[in-house]
Amino acid sequence: MARTLDNELLQGWMIITVTFLFVALVPFIGPLVVVLTPLPVLYYASHLGRLRGFSVLAASFLTSYGILYLLKQPVHLPTLLMIAITGLLLSEVIKRNYSFEKTILTASLFLFFCGTAFIGLRSWQADIAPWKLIESYVAVLIKENIELYSQLNISQEQIKVIRENTGQITRFFAGVFPALGLSGSVLTVWANLLAGQMLLQVRKFSFPEFGDLTLWKAPEWLVWIFIAAGGMLFFPGEGIVILGMNLLIILCMIYMFQGLAITAFFFRKKQIPRLFRFFFYGLLLIQQYMLLIVVALGLFDLWVDFRKRIKDANHTDDNQ
Repeated sequence: MARTLDNELLQGWMIITVTFLFVALVPFIGPLVVVLTPLPVLYYASHLGRLRGFSVLAASFLTSYGILYLLKQPVHLPTLLMIAITGLLLSEVIKRNYSFEKTILTASLFLFFCGTAFIGLRSWQADIAPWKLIESYVAVLIKENIELYSQLNISQEQIKVIRENTGQITRFFAGVFPALGLSGSVLTVWANLLAGQMLLQVRKFSFPEFGDLTLWKAPEWLVWIFIAAGGMLFFPGEGIVILGMNLLIILCMIYMFQGLAITAFFFRKKQIPRLFRFFFYGLLLIQQYMLLIVVALGLFDLWVDFRKRIKDANHTDDNQ
């Protein structure tokens, strides 16, 4: 028993250390990999218990820091800390057996405010306003993307358009940064929660039962906020337009979750092979315009009730 526990501690230390080093040393890793980096921390903090899980995390953190220092590589301390905080936070929240919505909301808001605190601290250290710090961060990202596009098969005219409108693009993304930050927190928590549920249940460890998530739907009254946010885009004041855009981004994310629940319900009812399902979800990550279709599915479900129609069609097929 003691030997098994020692092996688990050693395994946890190695996997979390490799995860940290992977994030620090591989600059262009896929979005799914980045989002799921807190998963090892969640798994070992839940499985080994609070004290042992934290000890393994601290040992991995110090090891990664030491290796990066010896390799003379920059240590992205906020990134590593956010990965660690997300994993630990989720392991603590799931112990409270909240509902699915409350689990997502609690962990996401805490993560969002941690990110906001990091920005506030960095702003204080640099002695500049937080929104100026965000603008400079967005400007650097646009510059890096222009350099990346220059190396890819993208026309010089398109790159020129981006370069000439860098100021407007920077202001736009800086304006919707709160919604993007909150959406990023929710997506990170959601992906790790579902992956953690799958992993821990396969290994026969306890995990909260959230019920059939393919039946999940957003509250109906949200559609009125969605309509109001859309209307705010036509107001003359810039502040109201930015507020409307932030609301629309957050609401589109919520309807995206409802659209994903509908597609999962359809796949299950039609017994679609797992390979095709993975292909479809992978396509969503590569071709982001397909996400708009998923968002539309979730939004119009209020009037169409897709799952009832799928169920009725399935019932008719069974009777024939």
